[in-house]
Amino acid sequence: MTPSEYVGWAQRQTQELGLQFNGTSDVIEDMIRDGLAVNGDLFLDYGVQGNVLSREALDALIKTALEDLSVSHIFIPRRNRLARPNDPIDGIRLENALRVHGLTLVFMDATLAPFSQSKGPDIAELISAAIDYDRSRKDRRELAEKVIYAQLRLAKMGFSTGGRPPYGFRRFLVKEGGDTVRQLNEGEYVKMRGHHVLWLPGPEEEWTVIRRILQMLETTPASRVAKTLTEEGVPTPDHGRFRTDNGVRHRTSGVWGQSTVVNIARNPLLQGVVEYGRRSMGDQLRFSPEGPRELDETDYRAEEANSQEGDKPKPKVIRNSETDRISAPTQFESDVDPERHRRLLEKLNERGGTQRGKPRSRDPKKNPLGGRIFDMNCGWALYRQPYGKSFRYLCGLYQQSHGAKCSHNHVNGETAARFVLSCIQQRALTPQRLRKLEARIRQLADGEQRDNQQQQEIARKRAELAEVEPQRDQASNNLARAKTDEQYQAIATVFDQLSKQVASLQAEIVAAEARTTTANEADSAVDAAMAIIHQMTNLVREGEDLVSARQLFGLVNVRLFIGFQSVKVGKRELNKIQGGMVTFGNAPPPIDIYEGPTVRSKVKNSIVSAAIGSGETRKPSPPKVGGKDKSLGNVSRGEARWLLCAVFKSLLNPAAHRSACLC
Repeated sequence: MTPSEYVGWAQRQTQELGLQFNGTSDVIEDMIRDGLAVNGDLFLDYGVQGNVLSREALDALIKTALEDLSVSHIFIPRRNRLARPNDPIDGIRLENALRVHGLTLVFMDATLAPFSQSKGPDIAELISAAIDYDRSRKDRRELAEKVIYAQLRLAKMGFSTGGRPPYGFRRFLVKEGGDTVRQLNEGEYVKMRGHHVLWLPGPEEEWTVIRRILQMLETTPASRVAKTLTEEGVPTPDHGRFRTDNGVRHRTSGVWGQSTVVNIARNPLLQGVVEYGRRSMGDQLRFSPEGPRELDETDYRAEEANSQEGDKPKPKVIRNSETDRISAPTQFESDVDPERHRRLLEKLNERGGTQRGKPRSRDPKKNPLGGRIFDMNCGWALYRQPYGKSFRYLCGLYQQSHGAKCSHNHVNGETAARFVLSCIQQRALTPQRLRKLEARIRQLADGEQRDNQQQQEIARKRAELAEVEPQRDQASNNLARAKTDEQYQAIATVFDQLSKQVASLQAEIVAAEARTTTANEADSAVDAAMAIIHQMTNLVREGEDLVSARQLFGLVNVRLFIGFQSVKVGKRELNKIQGGMVTFGNAPPPIDIYEGPTVRSKVKNSIVSAAIGSGETRKPSPPKVGGKDKSLGNVSRGEARWLLCAVFKSLLNPAAHRSACLC
């Protein structure tokens, strides 16, 4: 049954029971289209895994049902719509948490009354619930197996296995014999026996961009190619689309990225090959060329990555090797030179070096000072490195040279971030500076508000003047055409009025430059700015929110420079912090920051060349490996863009005896 059919069932049930329910089929279709989880009495988790027991719609339903005393019934089509837990006990516990608060659960095949104070749950109901939730768990596994086998079959035949086509290609409906039926619209899904979806070349303007990218990458880095395309206004592959970052939905920026350019060049379709199985994901079964396989240790995250002790390791997305993928020839001929494209891929692999395939950190808390902390001994930036359950910053030159240059200079990441926060408080957020800052903000607000109002007023006057001047000119022409004195006098009167209006508008445009805005508007702008500054003050005092701290570091453009010196501790020589400097805004750095190549191969080659030129024969020290997560090769690649948004909602209690439906 579809969600709309479920809503129809809930409507019939509420009418029989005499309950109020405002859900309709049109409303739930709008929720699916707009990606809404809650709308009135409807709560919808669409496209979310059932084993996730904390979902947006489910959490909202539980909160509303427990806080709103007018809710007496909850309509759920089947138990597998409520949850598909890995452990059936979790589903039973979820039901009991609702029933113990006096709520009635209405399924299509059963009705569960609230628990009475004297009696506990019925043993028959517990057994039935355990069987249902265990069946829903097995259904997830069987579904995963069917999907993998179906995708394997399609991939071996060269058809699409799902998803959006890459840049330069479109989805076409074709028969199994290869005959093309028609191009599919974006988001259109067609189920026809003996028909499948095939990716075929799309618009010529996109292929023109692809050929240009391939040509530019032969001599130009991908970052510079992306910058050139952005400056020229070339539409990106996601032009006009929306995406979600950290739970915030926003329109794409329209800026070309380095990874976007490289992915276009690496597309195997350009070589006439359809490739499947580049990545494996899922918590039930994983892809292999032979069929579904069980998850092993490499498919899970490290246990230390979990925030709570005792949590089970979480599955992660892995990148399969080229030997574990399925390739099939395309059903079209590519006009890309295969030998030239092969040489380009080799060049891209060489440029990528050791960083290719390493994901960027998605948690801003793990790198608040990324790109803002430097080693004064060598001028290099300190790179973030995992260290136990926390992180630290280690000299980038030491890492990239495998210990052959500089020293093992490092500092604790959280300590450094809190130190910089305290510097911001001491430098910028003292009461004296806050008063000066408020005065400066008021001065800027007065000028900005005055300029904005002047521009708006001048623009309005000029638009009015542009309408009156043609009318005056037309009246002037009509004076020569007047046949009688009465006509001449009438036209002359209109001409005089329009001339006076033109002169008046011209004078008002000149006088508008001297006008100012009201003090209330400037005060409101100052109050808003100072509220943000006081929030920064609270952030500095608490020092716990490293996500907002990273944003604050960017606003004040703070940079931390640390000097180290060798100190003898017992029989060991250790590098300790000697001192340093913190800069704000456009202040010049106290040292010359290194701006040369940072790729390991080039750093090591420069070391060898310097040693040969000086007559030295010592080879660079081998890398010191301290485990999988502590290897010097696992250099942090920085943080991706992130957005932060807060949404506040108010819930109004409607009439009594309401019902809610989870679809």
